[in-house]
Amino acid sequence: MLDYQTTAIKNVRTYAEKNKTEHQALVEEICTTFNVDVNFITRKILNRPITLNFHPDRKSNNQLLIIDSLIEQGLYHGQFHTGTTNGGKSAYVGGDRFLWEQRLFCNAYPHDSKERPKYGALNLFNYADGASARFGSSFFTLKNEVVKRCTFAYGDSSTNPTTLCTSDTFVSILAAIFEDVRKNKKFLDRLISTVQETLAILLNTSKNNDLGRNLDYCIETHIHGDISLAEDVECFYLDGSYQGSQIAKKAELLCQMYAVELCWIPKRQLFIKDIKEFFRGEKIPMLAKKIDNTFGDSQGVINAAIIGMASQDSSTNPLAWNDIGNESEIFQYIKQLWHTVAYFG
Repeated sequence: MLDYQTTAIKNVRTYAEKNKTEHQALVEEICTTFNVDVNFITRKILNRPITLNFHPDRKSNNQLLIIDSLIEQGLYHGQFHTGTTNGGKSAYVGGDRFLWEQRLFCNAYPHDSKERPKYGALNLFNYADGASARFGSSFFTLKNEVVKRCTFAYGDSSTNPTTLCTSDTFVSILAAIFEDVRKNKKFLDRLISTVQETLAILLNTSKNNDLGRNLDYCIETHIHGDISLAEDVECFYLDGSYQGSQIAKKAELLCQMYAVELCWIPKRQLFIKDIKEFFRGEKIPMLAKKIDNTFGDSQGVINAAIIGMASQDSSTNPLAWNDIGNESEIFQYIKQLWHTVAYFG
């Protein structure tokens, strides 16, 4: 890692340690009540996979598809490097992403650095579609050793979270989880009645094949330093809509080249008639129909693979989409259409 990446982790650790005594007392009070060792449960949680959700068929700023760049470079890059995002386009000096990173990491990152944190989430519930489906139809899971160079936030960094920590100060996240359950009967995207039920979930190690459909709540994870496909990535989970496609062939090549296991997420798709405007707005059903007519042979179904084709076309042929919106609007609408499929498909 570069010196300033190490400094960023140290800065977050220092921040977390300011409240460590208070957080430790809260967590130990709860764990002792149910005869659970704090260090044991912390290790259990940090053994859960870190997932990096992304769309493999979007274009990077080098005009290659993300999956082609991954194959060529063998590295997973962040938005400052790729210019690609499934959130807001603010990865520039003075942009929102830049400002919150400077705040989170106490100005550790130089203004001109492209080697900034990569964003994932801790998959506490072992969801089959990753910890944060909002950000992509597919995902990588990372090897557990990477956790040592991660920082964590309770909530998305765009919301200015106040609970930040490292793997060795993770009691802060545990305290935030228990406080949320006590006050709001909520644990991330789930309604949870008691801290006892929360402990049972955190201690459960069985594999979960459920689709979480989680769009908004996560333990955000920032990976500092390079993410090497060969050294750091364990599995590549690809949406079932890509089976038999060129993307699937490229995924097989990537996994063969870098000794990554290829796994499949159950295909998420929606009938066009079931896409209603009240979820993400009136333009989303219109966009879904246009995409289906253009790339889906008017079969009345929308899925990740077809949305990806539309995304590529909208970036190379934006005028063809003017009946729906301008280039910036189409970017947002395509993103919101994916949210609709991820949540309901």
